[in-house]
Amino acid sequence: MTSQRARFFSILTGEKPANMPFFPDITDWYLDRRTPPGEPRQFSPGEFIPDAADIHKNPGSMPEKYRDFTLFDFYRQFDWGFHVHLYHWYRTIFSGGVETESWVDGQKRYYRVITPLGEMTRMDMLASDGTWSRKEFFIKEMRDLKTMRYMVEHTHFEPEFEKIDAIRQELGDWGQGDIVLSRSPFGKLVHEYMGFEQVIYTLNDDPEPLFEFMEIQERKDLELVALAARAPERLVIMSDHTDEILISPSQWRDYCVPFYRKITDILHGADKFVSTHLDGNFKGYFDILDQPGFDLLDGCTPAPMFNFEVEELADALPDGMYAFCGIPATLFCQNLLTEEILQFADRILTALKGRAVLNVGDILPPNGDIEQVIALGEYAKSSWS
Repeated sequence: MTSQRARFFSILTGEKPANMPFFPDITDWYLDRRTPPGEPRQFSPGEFIPDAADIHKNPGSMPEKYRDFTLFDFYRQFDWGFHVHLYHWYRTIFSGGVETESWVDGQKRYYRVITPLGEMTRMDMLASDGTWSRKEFFIKEMRDLKTMRYMVEHTHFEPEFEKIDAIRQELGDWGQGDIVLSRSPFGKLVHEYMGFEQVIYTLNDDPEPLFEFMEIQERKDLELVALAARAPERLVIMSDHTDEILISPSQWRDYCVPFYRKITDILHGADKFVSTHLDGNFKGYFDILDQPGFDLLDGCTPAPMFNFEVEELADALPDGMYAFCGIPATLFCQNLLTEEILQFADRILTALKGRAVLNVGDILPPNGDIEQVIALGEYAKSSWS
C-alpha cells in the first residue's frame, strides 16, 4: 500500500498516482468542537495537534460517535492524508537592547516592542470563534518605521529542528508538514506592521522609506530562508495569504515576486519544494504564475467562493506547478446533497488530473458537514483509479 506521504510527493515529482490524493484540513472544525464558546483557540489552523494534547479530553460539541477521537484519529480512521503547517521550528532572539512583552486584557491581546529608538505596540481582538484579529498595527506614524527597522536589524534566529523531528515521527507516513516562512517583506508591511490602508497611502505619497525598509527586511528574511534550507522536511511554504483585492497583481509582480524568486532559488538548491498560500481571489495573477518559481499553490479555492473556475486554474498552471485544489468550503455548510459535492470533485479530477491534491478549500469551517467530508474521502479512494 502506498503511504499518504509518498502519494503526496508523487504529485510534486510529476508522477501520477492511481487516484487523486485527499488531504483535507479539518482543524478549524475540530478546534471549534473542542473549544468552549468565547475561549481562545489553543492551536492555529493547520497546526499539528499531538494525540497527547489535553484538548482532546474536552467533549465540547463533538458528535457522540467521534467523542473519543483525537484530530489524528479522523485521518487514521478514514485513511486521509494529513498535511500540517510547521510553525514553531525556530527561536527568535533580539540584541541591541530590543525587548518584547505581551499580555492579554479581556478580549484584547497586546504585543509591545521596546528599543533604544522608541516603543511600538500591536493589539489584537478576540473574535467570537476564539481566533485573534489584528486591530492596531505596530507602525502608526512614519517615524515608527525607523523603530521597526532597528528591531529587524537586531533580530536573530536559532533553529529548533527537534520540534519538526517530533512531529514527523508522530505523523509517520500519514502525511507531511510544510516549514512556514511567514510573509514576504511587502506582505509583512500589509498584514503585520502597517496595515493595507497606510501602505497604500505611503506608496503613493512617499514610497522610498518603504523600499529602503523592504531591503533591510529582505536581508533578514533570507537568513531565515537559509535556515529553512537546512530543516528536516522537504516542503517550505511562503505564506503571504495573498489575495488580489489586498495585494494587486501589479504589486504582487513588483514587490513580492522578486523576493519569491530569490527564496525559490535558494530552496531548490537545497532540494526543497516550495509552495505559497493563495486561498482567495488571484485570477489576476494567472498570467505571471510562472515568474516566482513555486512548485505548489496551497489553498486554491475556486468559485463560488473566489474569482476563478477550476478549469481556468488548470489552464493557468505553468508546467511543473501543482496545486492543492479544494471543493469550496461553503458547499459543506449549505445542506446540499452529497452528490453535488462529488460532482464538483469530478470537475477537479477532470481539469487537474495528476496535477492536484484534493482538499476542502481551504479548510472545513466550524459549521461544515464532517459526514460529507468523509463521503468525499471515500469517493476519492474508490472512484478515480
